[in-house]
Amino acid sequence: MSINSELIQKILPLLRLMMENESQRRGYLIRALGINTPVQYRLNFNTPTNDFIPNLVNELVSFGEIAPGQPALCALLEVIREDVGEDIQVRIDNLLREIKREYTQSKKPLDNSYKNTKILSGHSDSVLCVAISRDGKMLASGDSQRTIKLWNLTTGELLTTLTGHSSEVFGVDFSPDGQTLASASNMEFQDGNIKLWDVSTGRVRQTLGSSLVSLRTSCVAFSPDGETLATGHFDAAIRLWHPISGKEIRTLRGHGWDVNSVTFSPDGRFLVSGGIDGAIMIWNWRNGERIRTLNRPSDFFGSMVSWFDRSVGSIRSVAISPDGQTIASGGSSAGDNGVSNPPIKLWNTSTGREERIFIGHTDSVNAIAFSPTEKIIASSGEDNTIQIWNYQTGELIQTFELKSPVNCLAFSPRDKILVSGGGDSKIRIWTLSS
Repeated sequence: MSINSELIQKILPLLRLMMENESQRRGYLIRALGINTPVQYRLNFNTPTNDFIPNLVNELVSFGEIAPGQPALCALLEVIREDVGEDIQVRIDNLLREIKREYTQSKKPLDNSYKNTKILSGHSDSVLCVAISRDGKMLASGDSQRTIKLWNLTTGELLTTLTGHSSEVFGVDFSPDGQTLASASNMEFQDGNIKLWDVSTGRVRQTLGSSLVSLRTSCVAFSPDGETLATGHFDAAIRLWHPISGKEIRTLRGHGWDVNSVTFSPDGRFLVSGGIDGAIMIWNWRNGERIRTLNRPSDFFGSMVSWFDRSVGSIRSVAISPDGQTIASGGSSAGDNGVSNPPIKLWNTSTGREERIFIGHTDSVNAIAFSPTEKIIASSGEDNTIQIWNYQTGELIQTFELKSPVNCLAFSPRDKILVSGGGDSKIRIWTLSS
């Protein structure tokens, strides 16, 4: 569910009048929602009113419905309505109509649906990573047989095959200008496993991090301005590179184990990482400051210790919404002790709060991606499915069942196209159509 900011500004002063102390706050929430709901557990009832009320509204909006057609925020306003005079009741009635209208709009299903329009064959083994250029014209894919392929996304034509890695290619990303492709592999001897390719010639422009043995680099991501490349590593580090000079700018440390996924916010203000230790970290990458840790203890040693209690599982993929306000994480469906976990979670970027969980996959989630044009995310995993979700309501819109695990996903920045790569060596193009 989503509510526009103008409507929220109308709600805040009304709630301030009725929730000045802890007793009022708890009483109204119990009357509206019942005794045991996540909202009560996540709120701090002793905070000042001006802090409590916005937090309350955010929690109720994130919670969604308490029954079909009954948003939690409406339920609270309805019990407050019972205790006020007619003039306030009229204000509440108007608000209820506006909230339900907003909610109905956010629940509208997609006018169209995604359909598999092309299957690209050319890889000889599992496709482990895919990326689409910023202009939406070119697709890059990396596989477990050490090769990278460049495709014309519109026609499906194979343009060229890049060879140079000596182990599985785990990550690829285009620079914003589309002239450079970054790639990362599992292990290299007497070489680096991060390569920068000239897209026009198919040749290696330079190799980063060369050493006697270069251990796994799992992911690569260019900053929106193209002046920084972030890479996630086996040694739990995130390294920032200057792609033109090839020099390492900074190393970010905080994870307790492998860093599986890194991504920059669309405006470039922050970087998000996810790792095998189950932690999701938000970084001010320009000064190296760790802003927030989600899903795990915030200190390094706590993260290390938590490795031995893997009840929350690991994070395999993180993504950021186009407006930068939401982080999506996908990961293992169960910890080592057999505890079942929701493999997909949504987090509020500003507060760090868990906003929503998606329970639809029956096994671990390998990849998650936000659409740049629709209010949806796509997820894929070990259960051989791709799932499309409305991330504002949590509604599962579509499920595609395949015959092998789906390892990677990418939305086109320009067109309504989703690309997936899987264990059957195929790349599938999914197009939003009537």
